Amino acid sequence: MNSKEIIDTDGNKTNVNGIYYISNNNNYYFIYTKKEQDSENHIIFYVVKILQEVVNGENGPTPTGYLLGVKINDDNEYDLVKKDIINILNDKENNTESVRYLDLAMLDNLKIKGSRTFKLSVDIYNKMFSNNNEIEEDIEEDTNDTIDVNNNINVEELIRENEKLKQEIAEYKRKFSLINEIVN
Repeated sequence: MNSKEIIDTDGNKTNVNGIYYISNNNNYYFIYTKKEQDSENHIIFYVVKILQEVVNGENGPTPTGYLLGVKINDDNEYDLVKKDIINILNDKENNTESVRYLDLAMLDNLKIKGSRTFKLSVDIYNKMFSNNNEIEEDIEEDTNDTIDVNNNINVEELIRENEKLKQEIAEYKRKFSLINEIVN
């Protein structure tokens, strides 16, 4: 697991374990953990949407050179990210790549401004993400979402829904392109 330095919500530089940097529908997400464990033997993960930090200058918005990790406020968008997390777990288990994975090195100068959390059991964490590293026994605060890959999730249905969404997006892009050609 890759260690990644971030600037946390308090402005402090902190090393976290970067699990994945992914892209979905031209949005970018960073999934990481501090290896915190809750009282129910779940490992706490954080997911943030990646944006470029800008400041308003005389000539309009100007990039600062930093990336921002922000909380995903839209529940529909977060549901798509959760489906990607399930797909990541399936990819690890089946040695496939159904998610667009990006290089964590692209996340230099990352400031975290807010995040959403989810949990995985220690067993699933060790199976999917660990390189034979033991989990620290620290118990941290509970979080708001648990993705339980063992119960009540029809992974095949999620994959079909994801493929259907990709097809719909491609169709919208095609229609937009036609409209753009007509306008120009």
